Amino acid sequence: MHPYQRLIKLSKQIAHLSSITYLLEWDQEIYMPSDGIEYRPEQIALLSGLVHQKKTSKAFAKCLDSLIDLDTKKVKDPHLTPIQITALQRWCRDYLLAAKIPSSFVKNFAHVTSKAAHAWQIAKRHNDFKLFLPHLQKVISLCRLKADIIGYQEHPYDALLDTYEPEAKTSDLTDIFSKLKLPLKQLLKEISIKDPVENRFLYQLCPKHTQLEFAHLILEKMGFSPSSSRLDCSMHPFCTGLQPKDTRMTVAVNPENILGTISATLHEGGHGLYHMGLSAEYYGTPLAESLSLGIDESQSRFWETLIGQNRHFWQYFFPILQQKLPKQFGLITLDQFYRAINSVKPHFIRIETDEISYNLHVLLRFEIEKQLIEGSLSAKDIPEAWNERMRDYLGLDPKLDSQGCLQDIHWSLGMIGYFPTYALGNLYAAQFFSQFKKDQPDWETQAEQGNLSPIRSWLQTHIHQFGRQYTQEELCQKVTGAVLSEKPFIDYLQKKYRTLYQLDS
Repeated sequence: MHPYQRLIKLSKQIAHLSSITYLLEWDQEIYMPSDGIEYRPEQIALLSGLVHQKKTSKAFAKCLDSLIDLDTKKVKDPHLTPIQITALQRWCRDYLLAAKIPSSFVKNFAHVTSKAAHAWQIAKRHNDFKLFLPHLQKVISLCRLKADIIGYQEHPYDALLDTYEPEAKTSDLTDIFSKLKLPLKQLLKEISIKDPVENRFLYQLCPKHTQLEFAHLILEKMGFSPSSSRLDCSMHPFCTGLQPKDTRMTVAVNPENILGTISATLHEGGHGLYHMGLSAEYYGTPLAESLSLGIDESQSRFWETLIGQNRHFWQYFFPILQQKLPKQFGLITLDQFYRAINSVKPHFIRIETDEISYNLHVLLRFEIEKQLIEGSLSAKDIPEAWNERMRDYLGLDPKLDSQGCLQDIHWSLGMIGYFPTYALGNLYAAQFFSQFKKDQPDWETQAEQGNLSPIRSWLQTHIHQFGRQYTQEELCQKVTGAVLSEKPFIDYLQKKYRTLYQLDS
């Protein structure tokens, strides 16, 4: 067998083992009885250790080394195609990163975070950060150690960031985020003095089964089939692509907030379509993996906000919503509904806030994470630091930990370095959307008829199918003809909300 084919075989085994790990994590959030937590961390740690062993095994290294020089990155086999060389370069990067981290660390990290995730659920339920603090301190300590093991040139946070957004630098993010902060705060300030939009009708009691029925309808129109996907309920919405024909999505259903369910459905559906759109032919190789979490997040935000908060989308879906919930929405007009779902009022909860406030939520987390990793902020001081920034950026003062620093699951899972990808996702999404509108000038008419396939097809053609064939910068340049900028996002917000709130009149 040719070494490249052996590499594919080994890589597929890793993909299968990883998907089993994801399945256990999914089950822990959805179906596992609470007492099962006693054994689940050990199961996940065992599998995580096996995955890491296979990624760094002598067989994998030998195979890789026969095709590419691990030091110089020079390809040794002259017969490989350009796409095989790209896959090889990605494998090489992943191997060198994984080889730095000892299996004992991987197992310990999986064990600690599995327990921390359970502790976070309890702490959030009881609105008590102190219940989570000892677990979070262990996670932060391990993340600092991980940064040291991986290595970095400028900032320890770079090492953690790189695992989610390859090659991204803390200094670059600090720069682009600083260009975002002031325009967002200014736009919020201008809107805050205008009369608030009536949106109380969005928060009426809507039965859980009706909400889920509507969610399934949206997913069906997006292109999902029950034969290859599932939608379930969890405390925190998420999406897991187990393999090309098995996508698991969840929403957190609040009976008095149907918009939260709809937004989460579109958001996780965006992730799901990306995972499903990756090349099945290359499954198990880097060519069929998500390029970065920033790009992955661009797909969820594309659907959740740019499509799901667009009037043309609701031209089709709002009459159906009225039909399903006549008591709640029968007397509401489409214009009233559209203005309500786009009303701007900073919210304590990131996933429930408006498009303008959302990135300020992310910037807050990014700044705190950076401080935690560099050691300028202690874990015990997180609530105070969090609330201080909430007051400054959003004019809000959380009274409960569940409204503040306990609202997200990420830190309990050890996902420090993940949050900035949410803001990057918004920036990529806006830049992609700007190009999409030029390429598909009749998309609005199609959406008004309930035809969302042109959107899915464009994303599949321009983004999904490539996996990791390109870097983020190369993909952005290929799709939009320009490097990533905050400008398309700011322009989109200014145009939309200045019109909605009549700011220039």
